[in-house]
Amino acid sequence: MPVFTFRLDDEVAQRFDAVAESAGGRSALLRRLVMTAVDAEEGGTPGPVRRRERATRRFEIRLSDAEIAALDAEADALGMKRTDWVTRLVRCRLHSAAPLPLEERAAVAQAWRELNRIGINLNQATRALNASVMVESGLDVAREAARVASFRTEIRMALAGLGTALKGDLAYWDSLDA
Repeated sequence: MPVFTFRLDDEVAQRFDAVAESAGGRSALLRRLVMTAVDAEEGGTPGPVRRRERATRRFEIRLSDAEIAALDAEADALGMKRTDWVTRLVRCRLHSAAPLPLEERAAVAQAWRELNRIGINLNQATRALNASVMVESGLDVAREAARVASFRTEIRMALAGLGTALKGDLAYWDSLDA
């Protein structure tokens, strides 16, 4: 994926960061600005660069000591502050989308890398099996078939890990229906 680099004066960078903070961060805002420019150049109607409304309103709830302790334990388990956890919960319920926690994003990324590696190995094994049907090939077909079977097992394990990471996040927030 291409990376664009450019320099800004400190003051302009600070002002941009202030705007980007409410728009999902620097990268998200820059991507939207680039897509808007590209869409406009291609004759399409540029989509609006939507800003997430800045949270300025305060909301207060009363909880028992036991509920606060449970809330703190849940937030700590995700490495979050109490307020961030509650805010994420509310936004998830309101917008039906919450980013995966850092640990689960890492698990998804690892599973993706493993599946990619296995796919490459599977392509090599498939080519070797195809080559083995040639009379002059000295390839051990049984050994290559066993390799393909082991890749199948690895793929299933990686997919299960990926599914657990994704389902775990959704299950975590969906279990709060009570």
